Amino acid sequence: MTGSLPLQHIRKLITEGRILGSKPEHLQPSSLDLSLSAEIYRMRGTFLPRPGETIRDLVRHGSIYRTSLDTPLEINGIYLCRLNETLVLPSHLHATTNNKSSTGRVNVRTRLLVDGMSEFDRVPAGYTGEVWLEIIPKSFPVKFAEGERLNQMRFFDGDGRLRPDEHRLAQANEQLLCDSSGHPVFGEQYFAGGGLTMTVDLASESIVGYKCSPTTGRVLEYSRRDYAAADFFETIPRPISGEIVLKKDEFYILVTKEGVRVPLNYSVEMAPYDVGKGEFRSHYAGFFDPGFGYGQAGEVRGTQAVLEVFTHDNDFVLRDGQPICTMIYERSLETPEIAYGDPRLGNNYFAQSGPRLSKHFGTAA
Repeated sequence: MTGSLPLQHIRKLITEGRILGSKPEHLQPSSLDLSLSAEIYRMRGTFLPRPGETIRDLVRHGSIYRTSLDTPLEINGIYLCRLNETLVLPSHLHATTNNKSSTGRVNVRTRLLVDGMSEFDRVPAGYTGEVWLEIIPKSFPVKFAEGERLNQMRFFDGDGRLRPDEHRLAQANEQLLCDSSGHPVFGEQYFAGGGLTMTVDLASESIVGYKCSPTTGRVLEYSRRDYAAADFFETIPRPISGEIVLKKDEFYILVTKEGVRVPLNYSVEMAPYDVGKGEFRSHYAGFFDPGFGYGQAGEVRGTQAVLEVFTHDNDFVLRDGQPICTMIYERSLETPEIAYGDPRLGNNYFAQSGPRLSKHFGTAA
């Protein structure tokens, strides 16, 4: 059997010394939060290692200076930070990483790098060595602290992603996408792109989203939870025309019409970029643990997915109900011991509704 490793399997990797430098409280139902060390460098550009090249080779070649987490990371500055975790993976396991939701929602771009791998966010089977994180604040300077968790790692034995026909069957049997009333949705429009397609909601709420323009005039301290949203974001009222214009280089928080459900034997990744749906990226997080929108026993009838949208090249007119992202479901090797939303995990977005900002914002705009 192939698929993703649940919490109890990841815990075993830690106890066996396959993952060093981690902590039990960093475990999620089918992922592991990674944490920042104090070692961080300002780079002169983005680099990927060539075969046989280490990340420390890149640091020697491409760093401008060693810096400190005591200093806010500047907007559009490119930084490489060593993570506290070290991997000694067995030969049959590989891994991938994603931004955590709170990181994506403040437009901080993170990408994992490992020795000899010329691709971001991928850890090859049997990898042994350090793991590093490229960090780029895109909307405003951000101040981090040692030990904070910006991204998460998932571990796989083979490829457990569902085929297109399996997505159809799973939707019919397990009702993975639901409308606002909790009823399953059906129709060919939901099965494009090899997974399940979700659409953008620009009509259901009086505030349909938030917009942030790049600025150096404010600094977000990542550990704080009491910022006023209006200090960083503008609200987007429900448009009378049913459409909004996404401006180049601006960052948007939007939400899907449909609610997504993740049964305990699955996890889900939101495809990060689909040129067929528009010249924008619809998220910088995009991973959903078992139990999201589902609960412990299927009692939750879907939770909307929050979208972190950033346009690439041109202004883009986005209309209500337009397809905006594709959900790719993956099998788990085993049902996790704990589901997303369990009080012991302290998950922030289990019951989110509407275009919710990150946990850093204690008051609405």
